[in-house]
Amino acid sequence: MFKKEFRDTLLQLLESSLLLLAIPLIIGLTLLFGLDVLIAELINAVSIITLFAFAGYSGLGMFQTERKDKGFEYLLALPMSKLKIFLFKVIPRFAVLMVLTGLAILFFNITFTGVVLPLIFLHLGGVFLSLAFYSLFAGFIAVVLLGFFYSLSHMFIIHAFNYVAQIYFSPFSIISPPVLAALLLALPLGISFFLAFRKFDLKPYKYTIKPYFFIAAPLLLLQALIILVYFEKVAYFY
Repeated sequence: MFKKEFRDTLLQLLESSLLLLAIPLIIGLTLLFGLDVLIAELINAVSIITLFAFAGYSGLGMFQTERKDKGFEYLLALPMSKLKIFLFKVIPRFAVLMVLTGLAILFFNITFTGVVLPLIFLHLGGVFLSLAFYSLFAGFIAVVLLGFFYSLSHMFIIHAFNYVAQIYFSPFSIISPPVLAALLLALPLGISFFLAFRKFDLKPYKYTIKPYFFIAAPLLLLQALIILVYFEKVAYFY
């Protein structure tokens, strides 16, 4: 099973790497129209975008093979616990992502809070949403929206931390805003995923997504409502 998951991971990496074809296409268009483009910055930007695409896609597509081949019955019949099945699926994908992230750190001089943490968050977000969406396209839209939500939540927490520091104490010494934003968004999704996966069987799809409706959706909507109501006030104070 481990070899199969590595093959699936490398296939997902290959599919994500198709985005790199944008590099020669953009260079060709700039030459055609006589525009100036910094090739090094173009390669940097497209490579990072490809890495983000792989991070989300590899997590979200964790059960893609089973869905395509209708192989959930075989997966659930394997003589191993669901925790082992989960680890066999997650470890290859996360390992490949970490190797690629290490290469990006060496070649593109990326930072932890700027790129590495969002990559890990997006990958885990994809993993936790892999059971929530039957359609891969709908799941991809959800992962993209989750990425935007993380960025907005991150900015809100920075402003809120500065607001609190003016009155009481500095929360920066306890936990950084990017980490807190990732935790606040990932925890409801993670709890929903593990509850769904623990009871996952061949029941209809509507039973699988119940934890997402009763846990993830309300908590994420609550966070969105807080940001919507207080963002302008906190940002104005800052």
